[in-house]
Amino acid sequence: MMSKIDRSTAGAARETNKAGLAEFFGVSLPTIDAWIRKGCPAVQRGNLSTPWVFDLLAVAEWRFSGSADNDGELDPERLSPADRKAWYEGESRRRDLRERDRELIPAAEVEQAAATAVAAIDESMRHLQSRLVTMIDLPPDAITLVGGLLRSELEALEEQLSSITSRPASGG
Repeated sequence: MMSKIDRSTAGAARETNKAGLAEFFGVSLPTIDAWIRKGCPAVQRGNLSTPWVFDLLAVAEWRFSGSADNDGELDPERLSPADRKAWYEGESRRRDLRERDRELIPAAEVEQAAATAVAAIDESMRHLQSRLVTMIDLPPDAITLVGGLLRSELEALEEQLSSITSRPASGG
């Protein structure tokens, strides 16, 4: 004889906490935290005094619908206003920390460093022609040719650096 499922308690039977969710999907708690950051649906958001509550069916649908796979990127526009604000504030703090730790360097500093490097290379190349005259007994035609080659290479280098530093920043 088949037993009937009581639909009124079926929803409660599908509910679990973070540890139960991790066990059900065979993943770690840090993975569950990453899922939450990616927008994993929760029946109840947790904090220090309140446990997280998840509906296993809703999480499974979310995981297998492709919503969880955004190449590791969370779409903040899909968050609630409060969560979106917290996400943007967190991103701002993370960027500030990366700048402080010199993992990110402001574009103006990169451009200044590139300009300084080009100026140093330019100075060295300009003096190289006169050093060749004193160090090596090259014919004047050869020295002129070398000087022209050095200048054209320097111009090419400046163009390459200019195109790199003038590119618009990618991403958000």
